[in-house]
Amino acid sequence: MEHGSPSSNHSRKAQSSSDTRKEGKNGAGSEEVHMPIANLAKIMRRALPAQVKISDGAKESMQLCVSEFMGIITTEASQRCKVEHRKIVTAEDLIWAMDRLGFEDYTAPLVLYLDNYRKNEAQITAMAIAHGLNKDASSSGSGNDQP
Repeated sequence: MEHGSPSSNHSRKAQSSSDTRKEGKNGAGSEEVHMPIANLAKIMRRALPAQVKISDGAKESMQLCVSEFMGIITTEASQRCKVEHRKIVTAEDLIWAMDRLGFEDYTAPLVLYLDNYRKNEAQITAMAIAHGLNKDASSSGSGNDQP
């Protein structure tokens, strides 16, 4: 079964964010990274009534689904970057990939969120500079730290 196909993760046990699984052909492995279950459970709880309990199996299943979704979107965005001879996948590439893969209902809200996020970050940076604090003093200053 091909890595990345929806059914390839069916029988895998969910892993914590620090666990990795080496896979691949000819010994060239790839790391499989999962979103932490605690973070997913927190998001799941916000969408459900307060009295609802979430089983460990449900959390693990959601972890696998989220990981698969993120992998598919990232792969599509990465392929776009390769075609355009770019090495860095941007937030715009990820949103483009979601639109291309049929998640167009989410793209407009994501574009709005990204724009608001960037405006907020710019304001925070401007205020820090105005007060003599450079919030990015430890970073490379490349300006590519935005999502």
